[in-house]
Amino acid sequence: MFSRTDLITLIEATPKVAVSLYLPTQTHGRETKQNPIMLKNLLAQTADRLAEQNMSEQEIEALLAPAARLVEDYDFWQHQDLGLAIFVSDAGIQMHKLPIPVPELAVTGPGFHIAPLLPLQEQDAVFVILTMTAEAAQVWQATRFSLTAMEVADLPRSIESLDEEPDYEGSLQSHGFGRPNTGGQNMPKTQVFGDSPEEWRKGRLVEFAKRSGSAVAAHLARNPMPVVVVADAAIGGHVRNDVALAPLVAGFVEVNPETQGEAELLAAASAVMQPLHDKAVNAALEHLNTLLGRGDATACTDPALIIEAARDGRVDQLFLAQDAVLMGTFDPETAAVLVADAANTGALDLLNKAAQMVLGKAGVVRMVAQDRLPEGIAMAAILRY
Repeated sequence: MFSRTDLITLIEATPKVAVSLYLPTQTHGRETKQNPIMLKNLLAQTADRLAEQNMSEQEIEALLAPAARLVEDYDFWQHQDLGLAIFVSDAGIQMHKLPIPVPELAVTGPGFHIAPLLPLQEQDAVFVILTMTAEAAQVWQATRFSLTAMEVADLPRSIESLDEEPDYEGSLQSHGFGRPNTGGQNMPKTQVFGDSPEEWRKGRLVEFAKRSGSAVAAHLARNPMPVVVVADAAIGGHVRNDVALAPLVAGFVEVNPETQGEAELLAAASAVMQPLHDKAVNAALEHLNTLLGRGDATACTDPALIIEAARDGRVDQLFLAQDAVLMGTFDPETAAVLVADAANTGALDLLNKAAQMVLGKAGVVRMVAQDRLPEGIAMAAILRY
């Protein structure tokens, strides 16, 4: 799964010549033959643009060779997702299969083009699913598009895998006339000490839930993500009470996960996450509009001011209109920005540049419909100060 770490790696790369290729790939049947043809066309477009930048034919061929080899790689095209991103520079090639369709696009410039990847990295777009039964615990990293199994250290596989061994014994202790005499009138009464089998099993279930919750919480300590717990009521109730995991839990799905396929599991968990995501976006937009309405200096719609603030780490939340492009030039030395025609030498997508800077400074980027922003505005921001 394409992760935030992958995105930051692309943002932090600084090749002088970077090629970003995006393909909406076909996944089944004869349609997969379109994929290599699409890549071949994108490479031809890229070669023409690089030639316009005064690169020699030999330099262009050497740069694009790793991607060009994929055109004839039949097996590679048989195992695709909905989208494919290919990034080429003098450092080599990176490829990411994407769970979302992306536009057919070729971009060259001093850095990689990341805008089509932003829907995968919206706030709360990535979450964790913890499925639990008495027989098994499983953790998945998910988006609303796909899920991938995660390895979590110290996650118990099942109740039977817990360290403690069953210690239930229906032990009998007498308070009669002494041990030598057993039975009969010499043992008028016996007492059972310790848990019953039912109580013992319940205790083990509580311990299993506690250890599973603690393992997931520890795994997410450095990179917190919301967690959706999928479990039946019996074990789900114990997970609800886990102190370590509770702050991360976004919601519960009360169903036996063994009855759910991966698609059903993802749909159920996404149904929990979507209202939370929508609520956060709506609240952020309302806050933005309130600040703009009263002329507050911490709200901004001027591309030049936003990019300058992003460079300085002052953007808390950046709002970009979906599918919009805002071409212009950017001077990294002075942060000077000029909106310009795409044909202008050195022109780049200013929305992409702003997103790179904001994400690199731990800000939040939100993709929203154009009609959610003021008319004629492609990006807006809430500043930290």
